[in-house]
Amino acid sequence: MTVAERTVVTTHDAEEPAVISRYNLFERIVHWEVAITFIALMLSGMALAYPRLAWLSGLFGGGQTMRAAHPWIGVAFTVGVLAMVVVWARDMLFGRGDGMWVRRLGRYSREGHAGVDVGRFNAGQKGYFWVVVALAVILFLTGLPLWYPSLTTAGWRQWARLIHHTAYLVSVGGFIIHVYMSTVMLPGTMSAMTSGTVTRRWAAWHHPRWFREHADKQT
Repeated sequence: MTVAERTVVTTHDAEEPAVISRYNLFERIVHWEVAITFIALMLSGMALAYPRLAWLSGLFGGGQTMRAAHPWIGVAFTVGVLAMVVVWARDMLFGRGDGMWVRRLGRYSREGHAGVDVGRFNAGQKGYFWVVVALAVILFLTGLPLWYPSLTTAGWRQWARLIHHTAYLVSVGGFIIHVYMSTVMLPGTMSAMTSGTVTRRWAAWHHPRWFREHADKQT
């Protein structure tokens, strides 16, 4: 039996699914600001990139309004991602156990658990976090010449448009996977970003080292 599994066993005698705080109010506000602005960017980006989806512009008051709003929403999204870096960068640094988690990725995808003594975030969450940060920077930098065409030549704008759209597609794919894992694959995860709490059993199963380090402080 692994350390992670022994930690879960110690929580099975509890009659009620007592909860433990996982994210404070500011962390949740930052997360939802990034999520909401990304959804707005995703929908307006679809309307801008694909003529058959131009009807989505109606969600933003029409084509011209959407074109004017899209870059400003992008600025808000970038600011939110930078706030996430300030809040979570230290917890997202790779450390002991992350390599083993990656090697057991197949087991995690099948069972939702890798049998590793995970801290506050597992290696997959850390990797996704830094990919999001990198994509946000790429989207912002390549969006600038599309927002202000006079900044670059036509050739550079073409490259910026190609890179911007590629980063956009990767971001949408990652977002879909993120939502699926937070709702369907790993039940109980979404409550962490709504109420800010998770059950002690959930914490002990998915993040046993973090649970051991923080559970006693919240009893």
